[in-house]
Amino acid sequence: MSSFDKHLQSIHDINLSYLLLCQQLIATDKFAAGFRLGLSEETIENLKGLSLLQLMKLAATNQLICRLRVDDTAIVNLTKNSRIEALQQFHTGILLSTDLINALNKQKSHDPRSHK
Repeated sequence: MSSFDKHLQSIHDINLSYLLLCQQLIATDKFAAGFRLGLSEETIENLKGLSLLQLMKLAATNQLICRLRVDDTAIVNLTKNSRIEALQQFHTGILLSTDLINALNKQKSHDPRSHK
């Protein structure tokens, strides 16, 4: 197996693991799953009903389907040494939550159903 094929198989495995985790979190608590995964309600509803075969087909792509949410400089800077180490986890959570809320508000403002 070539290096490229190994990487591609790893991507498929990560995708399937991520999708299965999504379904588990959604089944446990849909609201918390949306918050933790950064997914819209529509995406959650779509994922909730997929069979294992459908999840496997969705996972079999050459790109990761999960998105890294720590792409903000402020979040990355939290990994650096701080005088208040204990607060870093809370601060990271606040920043990620703020990003998610802003994204959801932006999505709602572009949704024609929300302007009734």
